[in-house]
Amino acid sequence: MVRLRRLGIGILLVLAVILTICMSAVGTGSVLDRNRMSSTDMPGSPEPVTLRLTYWANSQLTVEKNEAVIRLFEQAYPNIRVKAEYFWGDAYAGNLAVMAATNSLPDMIRMDYADILKYIEKDLLLPLNPYIESGAIDLALSNPIHNQASTAHGLTYGINIGNNALVMFYNPKLLHEAGVEPPGPDYTWEQYESDLRTIRVKTGVYGDMVWTFKHFQVWLRQQGKSLYNASQTGLGYDDDELFVSFFKRQLRLQDDGLISPAALEQGTRGLDDGVFPRGLTAFGAQTYWSNQIDIMEKQLGYPIGLAMYPGSGDRGMYIKPSFFHGIARSSKHPDEAALFIDFFTNNLEAAKTLNGYFGLPYNPRVIAGIRDSLSPTQRKVLDYLDLVERRGSPIDPPESAVGSELVKLFNLLQREMLYRRITPEEGAAKFRSEAMAKLSAQAQTP
Repeated sequence: MVRLRRLGIGILLVLAVILTICMSAVGTGSVLDRNRMSSTDMPGSPEPVTLRLTYWANSQLTVEKNEAVIRLFEQAYPNIRVKAEYFWGDAYAGNLAVMAATNSLPDMIRMDYADILKYIEKDLLLPLNPYIESGAIDLALSNPIHNQASTAHGLTYGINIGNNALVMFYNPKLLHEAGVEPPGPDYTWEQYESDLRTIRVKTGVYGDMVWTFKHFQVWLRQQGKSLYNASQTGLGYDDDELFVSFFKRQLRLQDDGLISPAALEQGTRGLDDGVFPRGLTAFGAQTYWSNQIDIMEKQLGYPIGLAMYPGSGDRGMYIKPSFFHGIARSSKHPDEAALFIDFFTNNLEAAKTLNGYFGLPYNPRVIAGIRDSLSPTQRKVLDYLDLVERRGSPIDPPESAVGSELVKLFNLLQREMLYRRITPEEGAAKFRSEAMAKLSAQAQTP
């Protein structure tokens, strides 16, 4: 009996050694293989982890899409919980700034193309190169250009969650009622203005909305110019007539009742509350992006169309990353955060759930895996992005660190001009003077 017990113990020891070797083999496998497992299959006993994610919300649908992916992730990795924090509209930037100042940034931060440079410069983000090189964040098949905008000094700090483009939505029902043809790729400013007049006369609704800072930037691109010079120490255009002509056209359309009054848009609470999704305009020329089409169609209750801005020709429009996911340098769980970022970007079920809501994926494997499941709406977006990629030009460099201040300045002067308190010429002079002062001060900051 003693011998049998010793033999049994010996067998158990052998089995333990074999099990240890097997577990070691799993542990030393490729990162990609480990990432395909659920956390319950991974070696060891994973400790419970809670990750914080923060993002900008512009509608309830935005929240629902994020929550759906979070649920899928938590099912795949039961030991990881994701606590999402979101803020509406302009409150997002302010809350992020407070978090950064108080060293309480979440593990994962969703940032716009225009803002990520500021976080990189302040050393608030963790370089993601080790995760990319190991395959933990899988970019092996993706064109590097899609994440180029989040790269500085040879290091990548953000992962693009999907591509989109600025768009002028149009209401096909209102256009049909007015007898106006949908805009094509060579749509001119002259035809646009003529169509707005026809729409107003035939239907009684406004033709379009008040233009925005993004429209002005595209307008400059149409003239072969840009908002900033190459070093972002000054404006990229010398002739203020470009500013003046942009606003003179807008004032003419406003005076003739062809675009919605600025006062009508000031009460807007979110994207789904705008004058276009409420059916008050035939065109939607706010700062809309192609990935926001679901919100528009959900509010209107029927399909809509996508078109480039008037006069864009062969260089005005551009493909843009919708948002980047970054990991805060202060995160205590960067490995798990990288796991979530890869899941959000590359998991097929997540991609099907998102259905292009935050921009269409750029990983060829993911595109191939979801192509058949894309809705007719998302196929329209695919066609539109293809048009913009063929007819547009490369995106401008990320916004200057004082870019948000220039937006506020532009919006303030725009209101002054639309309410006829100052002329476009006065607005152009003030914009140049104050913008140059801000850009110059930024350039001199250590």
